[in-house]
Formats: sequence, C-alpha cells, structure tokens
Amino acid sequence: MNRRQLLKNSVFTAIGLGLSPGIIMSLESCAKERPSTDQPLYFNEEEFDTLWLMADIILPKTETPGAIEAGVPLFMDKLYGEFLEDKEKNKFQTGLKSFMETCQKDQGKRFLDLEKPLQISYLEKLDNAGAEEEFFKSSKQIILWAYFTSEPGMRSMNYLPVPGRYNGCISIDKEEKNIVGNR
Repeated sequence: MNRRQLLKNSVFTAIGLGLSPGIIMSLESCAKERPSTDQPLYFNEEEFDTLWLMADIILPKTETPGAIEAGVPLFMDKLYGEFLEDKEKNKFQTGLKSFMETCQKDQGKRFLDLEKPLQISYLEKLDNAGAEEEFFKSSKQIILWAYFTSEPGMRSMNYLPVPGRYNGCISIDKEEKNIVGNR
C-alpha cells in the first residue's frame, strides 16, 4: 500500500467515524414511534411510552391535531414529576404498574408490544369496565383535560374566548366544528 492510498483510507475512516453517531441516532429514532426529543423527566421510558401510546389512541391525529401534537404526554410527565403531591404520584405509579402487569398477564405481551387493534380493544375493554378500573378512567380524564386546555385543543373546538352577547337560538351548520364560547 502506498502513502497516497493510506492517506485516502484514513480520511474515509475519519469521515465515517465522525458521521457514525448521527447515523446511529437517526436509525435509532426510526425504530421508535416516539420522537427521540420527547424524553421523560419523571416516568421511566416504558411508562412514558405507555402513556404516550394511550394518549395517541384516545386522541389520535385527524384533520385536527391529536394528543401527541398538543404535547399531552410531556405535560403529564411534568404534572406528575413536579406539581402533584407524593400521595397522588404514588397512586398513579401503582395504577400504571398494575395496568402494565395486567396487560402482560391478560394479553401475554406488554401493552407496547401489542398490535394497534389489540391495544385499542384492550383500552375499550377498560373503558367499559366498572369503577374497578379507576386508573384508566382517571388517565383518560387527564389526557382529555390536558388536550382541551392546550392551544391545539382549543383551536380544534373553534373556541371563541371573547365574551359578547348571548345568542340563545342559533342555527348550526352541519359541517361546522363544535362551538365553545360565544359567536
């Protein structure tokens, strides 16, 4: 091998080593559905991914933004990590662990590993359950509350925040979004 070939190979090696972390990160982010920038602060990765998936199933993106676009999972992570008392945090953590263990026991797989139709039917089953399924119902309420109090959630309802006169009988166009507030 001559000196010119050695120099050429070493330049290619240096370029390859310099680009490899970026390539690995981009390939890793393709493997996850969740964007790699959304990193949890309070929950561990599996718990956060479970909440992320639940929020996406409950409020998916349609012609309006979904729960993910509104930042609901990150909001829930921040809410439980920084603002709630230890009693509520422990209750939620216990419920989330129970949810994941029950799914593993009932379905034979983790909630994250189930196919989308099975995930949806599992959540529907929990939604139709009685008061014994307190964790899922409270999680659903928090997801809905977080979404509809976010900016994308407000826009999806065609929210008109300026107070004005009250119009009791108004006609509603069938193609119009839900109106919240005054016209």
